[in-house]
Amino acid sequence: MMQVVQIDAPNLCSFQYRGSPLEEISVRNSSQLKEVDLSSLDSSTPGILSDARARLPSIAPNVESLTLRSHKENFDTPMMPSKLINLKKLEIRVRTFVEAFSPSYDVFSLVSFIDAAPVLESFFLRVGKDSRRLDPVVGYDEKDLRRKPECRHNNLSQVKIMGFRSAKNLVELTVHILESAPSLESLTLDTACGYDARCTCHDSREIGQCSLMSKTALTKAQKAIEVAVTYIAGRVPMGVEFQVVKSCNRCHSGNP
Repeated sequence: MMQVVQIDAPNLCSFQYRGSPLEEISVRNSSQLKEVDLSSLDSSTPGILSDARARLPSIAPNVESLTLRSHKENFDTPMMPSKLINLKKLEIRVRTFVEAFSPSYDVFSLVSFIDAAPVLESFFLRVGKDSRRLDPVVGYDEKDLRRKPECRHNNLSQVKIMGFRSAKNLVELTVHILESAPSLESLTLDTACGYDARCTCHDSREIGQCSLMSKTALTKAQKAIEVAVTYIAGRVPMGVEFQVVKSCNRCHSGNP
């Protein structure tokens, strides 16, 4: 298994790695490295998010586009003083939620990445279709809402959370973005999580059909919609395009 990567390529502008977190990675002359894509292999190689947050500011300080794909995270993403001062586009994908995050993992800790990027313009978060390990929103109280008023994201304009569920920490992450991003133009909360990818129900022509969605998944999606309406919609500033993507009525109304 690869444990050490050393790169000396002054014209390197893009770097993609798929595997377990490395013991050592050294990139010399990384001033032109603007695009980074890091992925874990499977749930046996955890920690890609925490590792990236700790190392990237020194490995790729000029990165502008960052994509992270994780199968498992055992620990919260740490808050750190180091910055990614040129990062404009951030995409985080968590493949299978039931195994990806340990029961103690706090999705709100992903704010560490947003806080590290003072010029961030777009943030895309996709969580897996199974969100059983997310704490539900039960007895939610305004005074219990976690805030980081010191974090301001003045350039953040586009945010999409795919796989949004009725989880308190996801609500807190969304509310934090709304309260700290004065330039926000668009917020999309997708509760269908890709089940509708093949459907064209908006068209009179029936081309394809959505992926099968179980009753459990439909129930979770409906709860997510209720949470979005109850806790998020009223906080969206005027002028911000707010969309809650729902499951397809045509394809999913009769699912088993």
